[in-house]
Amino acid sequence: MKFLFNIIAFLACGHFRLGVVEPGAGGAAAKSVDEQLLALTQKINTRLDRVDDIEKAIAENKKGYDTLTGTIGEVQKQMLALQKLRLSAPSSPARKGHVSVECARHLGGIALALGLKRGQVRGDTAEGLVKDILGIEAKAALGAADFALTEHYSAEVLELVAQYGAARQYGTVFPLGAATVKLPRLKTDPAFGLIAMSASIPEKSPAVEWVTFSPSKWGGMVRIPAEIDADSIVAIGQFIARYSARQLAKLEDLIFFAGDGGATHDNLKGLLKLAGVNGRLIALATGKTKFSDVTLAALREMRALPSTAVLGSSAYFFHQTFEQCFIAFNTGGDKPYNASAAAGGATLDGFPIRWVESLPPWSKAASVSTTFGLFGDPSYHYLGVRGVVRYDTSTEAGFNTDEILVRCLERFTTGLMAPDAIAGIATGGASG
Repeated sequence: MKFLFNIIAFLACGHFRLGVVEPGAGGAAAKSVDEQLLALTQKINTRLDRVDDIEKAIAENKKGYDTLTGTIGEVQKQMLALQKLRLSAPSSPARKGHVSVECARHLGGIALALGLKRGQVRGDTAEGLVKDILGIEAKAALGAADFALTEHYSAEVLELVAQYGAARQYGTVFPLGAATVKLPRLKTDPAFGLIAMSASIPEKSPAVEWVTFSPSKWGGMVRIPAEIDADSIVAIGQFIARYSARQLAKLEDLIFFAGDGGATHDNLKGLLKLAGVNGRLIALATGKTKFSDVTLAALREMRALPSTAVLGSSAYFFHQTFEQCFIAFNTGGDKPYNASAAAGGATLDGFPIRWVESLPPWSKAASVSTTFGLFGDPSYHYLGVRGVVRYDTSTEAGFNTDEILVRCLERFTTGLMAPDAIAGIATGGASG
């Protein structure tokens, strides 16, 4: 455009000279047409320069705008990734014995959705909460798949199970990757020895055997009142989480420590039973058929039965009610029982005592040939778990009582990986 105006100015100056105009009334000479055209051309060029500057500025601003837009898009991607990471990470419970608010809302949402489906709960607010929490329409058909507890929420419930129970605290939790898993267990352990100079090195061939883990399904129903509203959803969720966690902990401890090998326990043997099966059992004298007949000498004798390799990590395992029995061993200057051990827990002869609710309580009643206590390292006893805790519900359950029932299921089994890691003590046989 500037080039075109330059040509016009050139033509005007070179071919259309109109002469000098007479001075005006003020005495100053009037500008010629050529001068006027040149002045006009200069003004046009100046303005065109400004237009070019504006175009350059616009181009630079566009480049900056594109850069800023790209930066904003990248920040949005990072914020979305951070949000997903936050949602996928296990959230810590507000305090011990509770799950997070998010987990409680999810569990409470299960009950609320069922209540809406059956007409026990009404209101647009409740329907909106269910959609927001569970990501489903409250009036849609409900099925087990709708209420699968996500992995990080399941981890929170299992943390509660570990707080309530002893099996997860002292045993080894082993995730099972298949419906049936076989793990090798050392059967024979040939010892190394001296080898003479230039002598042949004897071959040591330790034998192994297989321990089969086939998880069984365990669980039950949690009953909650039908008269719930949106304001109580977190409290209902906490109740479901805590109640189911306590029950699962009791169930795991029962099988882990006191499984009797019968059909009720899916033929699984706990440590009390396995101590006798593996020949690691101290029995009181004949006629000593009460738990109250236990002596300090018998407890010390039990410590000699497990492998010496586990003594450094061993402990006693008894029901809490045996505290009254152990404190009676402190006579005169001999005080083998320490109730606090500097706030680290009770000890006997310096070995920790772990109180386990699923073990038999102290009693003066006769109980012939019954194992009631353990000593050793239960970390060699595996708690094999398959998948995560499941929460399901149904529109038919609790129809007669107008209650909402939430089903809690877990799949697990047990297996002892070292037969000489634990020993037991039992009452004696009947006399005569």
